[in-house]
Amino acid sequence: MHDQQSLFQPLIHGKPSIPPSTNNHYVHHASHNINILVRFLLVFFIGLLALYADREASKGFDITIINDIKDSVAGRRFHLFYVSNDKATRIILHTSNFVEHLLYPEAHAQPKKHINHVVLRLPSWNLTSHNIGVVVHHSPNKQNDHFVLDISPSIMDDQPNAHRTLVTAILRGMAHVWLWDGEARAPPELIDGMVEYTRMVAEQGLFDETKSYGMSTKLPGCDRFWWKDKDPRVVAQMLNYYEGHTKGFIQRLNGAMREKWHDRMVDDALGMPLQNLCGTFNFSRYSS
Repeated sequence: MHDQQSLFQPLIHGKPSIPPSTNNHYVHHASHNINILVRFLLVFFIGLLALYADREASKGFDITIINDIKDSVAGRRFHLFYVSNDKATRIILHTSNFVEHLLYPEAHAQPKKHINHVVLRLPSWNLTSHNIGVVVHHSPNKQNDHFVLDISPSIMDDQPNAHRTLVTAILRGMAHVWLWDGEARAPPELIDGMVEYTRMVAEQGLFDETKSYGMSTKLPGCDRFWWKDKDPRVVAQMLNYYEGHTKGFIQRLNGAMREKWHDRMVDDALGMPLQNLCGTFNFSRYSS
C-alpha cells in the first residue's frame, strides 16, 4: 500500500525554485552583458560620427563661376576657354589642393580654415591692386567661409600669356583664401608676402620653371617690422629664407595666425628672435 501511494506522488512539486546564489549569478551575468552591449553601441556610434565627419570634409567646397562681361571680347574668351569646359573649376581645385598641402602638410596637425564656397568672377572693371590680377573678399551677406575671387578682365587680353597669368592669379587668390589672418589684424604686407611665397614655391610645380629677382641688399629682418612697406617679393624671399633655416616655419606661422595677431608671432614660429639672424641673409643668391 505504501508503494502504491508513492506511484501517485507528483513528479514536480509546483514551480521550480532557483537557489538564491544561482539567481544572483544570473542577474549579474545579464547586467554584465548589457554593459558590454552599451559600450559596443557607443563605440559604433562614435565610429559612425567619425565616418560622417570624414565624408563631409571630403566634399570640399562649392564653386561658382560668374562672367559679368559675356558680350565683351574678354568675356567671350573667358567663357569659351574656361567656363564652357569647366576648366576654370579645375584650375581652382588644382591650385587649392596645392596651397592646402603647402600650408597644412599633415592631416589633423592643426585646424584648417573652413571653406564653404568659392566664387570666381570676371567683373566689368579692371583691377589694379598690386598688379596681381586678383582681389579676394568675402561674399556679401554671407559667413566668413564664403569667398569671392575677382579676376581682372585685362588678363584675357594678354593673349600669349593669358593662361599662365590667369592660373597665377587664381593661385594667389586661393592662397589668400586658405591663409589665416590673425583675426583680420595681421599686417597686410606680411599676408601679401605669404601669398607671394606660395606663388614662388608653385612656380616650378605648375610651370616647370623658376624665376629669380634682383633685390636690395638691405636685410629687412634686422628691422622690428621688417615687412612694413616692403614689396611682397622681398617679404616672400625673407619667408623663404626663414623656412630654409627652420623647416615648417611657414606652416607654424599660418597656424599661429588662427589666433589674434601679436608682434612676437614670427619669432615664435621661427623659434628664436629674428635679430639672431641679422647679417646671415644675403639677397645676392636671389639675383638674376
